[in-house]
Amino acid sequence: MALITTIRANCKDCYKCVRHCPMKAIRVVAGHAEVVEERCIGDGTCVRICPQGAKQVADSLQEAKAALTSARRAALSIAPSFVASLSLDDPRRLAGAARRLGFDTVAETAEAAYWVTLEHMRVSQDMPCPVISSSCPVIVNLVEKYYPDLISHLAPVASPMVAHGRMLRARHGRDIAVVFAGPCIAKKEEAARKDACEAVDAVLTFAELSKWFEEEGIDPSTEDPLDFDAEVPGRARLFPLEGGLAATAGLSTDVFFGGDLTVTGLDDCILVLDNLDAHRNSRIVELMACPGGCIGGPYIGSDVDVYTRREQVMAYYAGRWGELGPSASGASPGPARAPESVRDPGVCLAASFAPRTVGLPMPTEEQIREILAKTDKLAPEDELNCGACGYNSCREKAVAVFQGMAEVEMCMPYMRARAESMSNLIIRSTPNGIIVVDRDLSIVAVNPAFESMFGCTAEDVVGQPVDVVMDSSGFRQVFARMELVELEASYRDGALHTRQNIIYVDKRDVAVSIVTDVTREFQQRKAMQRAREDTLAKAGAVITRQMRVAQEIAGLLGETTAETKVLLTQLMKQMQNEELK
Repeated sequence: MALITTIRANCKDCYKCVRHCPMKAIRVVAGHAEVVEERCIGDGTCVRICPQGAKQVADSLQEAKAALTSARRAALSIAPSFVASLSLDDPRRLAGAARRLGFDTVAETAEAAYWVTLEHMRVSQDMPCPVISSSCPVIVNLVEKYYPDLISHLAPVASPMVAHGRMLRARHGRDIAVVFAGPCIAKKEEAARKDACEAVDAVLTFAELSKWFEEEGIDPSTEDPLDFDAEVPGRARLFPLEGGLAATAGLSTDVFFGGDLTVTGLDDCILVLDNLDAHRNSRIVELMACPGGCIGGPYIGSDVDVYTRREQVMAYYAGRWGELGPSASGASPGPARAPESVRDPGVCLAASFAPRTVGLPMPTEEQIREILAKTDKLAPEDELNCGACGYNSCREKAVAVFQGMAEVEMCMPYMRARAESMSNLIIRSTPNGIIVVDRDLSIVAVNPAFESMFGCTAEDVVGQPVDVVMDSSGFRQVFARMELVELEASYRDGALHTRQNIIYVDKRDVAVSIVTDVTREFQQRKAMQRAREDTLAKAGAVITRQMRVAQEIAGLLGETTAETKVLLTQLMKQMQNEELK
C-alpha cells in the first residue's frame, strides 16, 4: 500500500497540498490531488495541512497486532518524543500500558540514539565535510531523490529506529517481533528498506498506538508506572529535539560560535542543501525535517506549542538524569558517557544509501507557450503568477501540465473569468427575461430580454421596488416558503402575457424569476377559446332548429295517423255488420 493516499470524496479542488508540498510531489488528476510516490519524501506536509482530511496514511495497526500475536516474544521500541506526545505525569506509565498490550519488552529508542550519535562522530573523521546526519528518514529521502550528488556527504549510519531493532534482536533473539512507535510517517517507508526490514516488523504512529490502547480499553494515564527495559546512556533522551544529536554527543549548539550546524524545518534544510559548500567548515550538519525536531512530527499528537514540548522532553531528561547544567545555558557540555553496564551496542550500525532520482520530461519554450495560451496567457503581462494553482509561477505550472502533474483547469483566475463570461453570455443571450429581487423586494438585476419585454432599462429599475415593473406576490411567496413558485400574469395593459418560474437562492438570499413571454401563445389560446364558443353557439342554433322541424313533422304525422285509425275502425265495423246479415 502507498504511504499516503487520497480519499477522493474528500478532495475539494483546493490545491492546498500542491501549494505546500516542498517537492511538488502532488499530481492532480480529474480535479483530485494524488501523491506521487516516486517524488514523495514522506514529510507529511500534505497530511498536516489538508483542510478536508483527504490525505490518508497507510495504517500499520493490523500489521503490528499480527507481529505481536505470531511471535514468541515481542518488543516495543518507543521514540523519545513520546514524552511530548502523551503528556503523562509519569512517562513510565507508558511502559505499564504497553506491557498490558502483550509486549514482553518495552524500551526507549533513545538507547540506540546514543550509539548512533557516537557512530556519526566516528565516521565524520574520514568523510568530506560537512557530514549530513542520516537519522531523519525524510532528509535521507530528500538527498537520495533530489540531491544525489550529496550522498557522499550523508553519514552511512543507521537511524536510531533501525539500530534499536538490531539491538533488541541481538539481545533477545532473532525471533522476537519488534514494533516501533513514533511521530513520523516516513519511518513506515524506512522500515521497508533492504537494510532495515530485518530490524523492524511494523511501524506505528503515536496516533495508531493510542487507537490500539483505546480498542483494548487501556488508559495509559491510569496504568502503574513500570521501568523501561535497558538504560538510556547520557543525554540520548534529548535526541528528538533541535540539536539533539549534538547535545547527545556533547557538541556545542551555540548558534554563534559552535562548530557544527543544526537546522530544523524542511524549507531551511533544503536551503542548506542548496548551499552546502558554504558550510564546509562545519564537521556535522544535523538536519531534521520537522520544525523543532521530532517533537514537531506530523503525528506527535500534541496540542501544545513546540517550545512546551521541548520543555517536557528536557524535564524528563532532567528528572531522570539530574540537572541539565551547562548544556541548558548554551555552553558546551562535557562528552556524553555510557553507563558502566552499557559499553557496546553489540550490532552493526552501518547503513547504505543510493540515488533514487526522479526524472521528468521538460517542455520546449514553444510547448510552454502553447500551454499558457490555453489559459489566455499570450504575453508575459498576462501571467499573474498568483500561486492559486499551487505553483510559484504560471510557467512553472505550465511545465507541470506538460509533465502530467497538473491540469490546465487549475488556473483559478482563468476559470473564474471563463465561468463569469460564460454565465454572462448565457444570461445576456437567453430569450427569457431574468430578474433578481432581494428580500426587501428591491430589484437587484435584470437582463436585456427582461428590459425588452417590460420596456424598461436596468439603469432605471435596479434598486427600485419590484412593483414598479411587475406584481410582487410571487416573490413574497418564494421568500415565505423558499420553494419554487409558478404563475402566469399579464402586464402592459394586457399587451404582455408571461409565465414565471421564481426560485429562491439561499447563498445570496435572493429570488430569481425566469420570465417567458407567452403572449402569442396566450392570444392563440384566446382565439381558440373564441372559436370554440362560436362553434358551440352555432351548434346550439342548429340543434334548436332541428328540434323545431322534428316537432312539426311529428305533429303532422300524428294527425294523419289519427285520421287513418278512424277510417280503418269504421271500415272494420262495417265489414263485421255485413257478415252478421
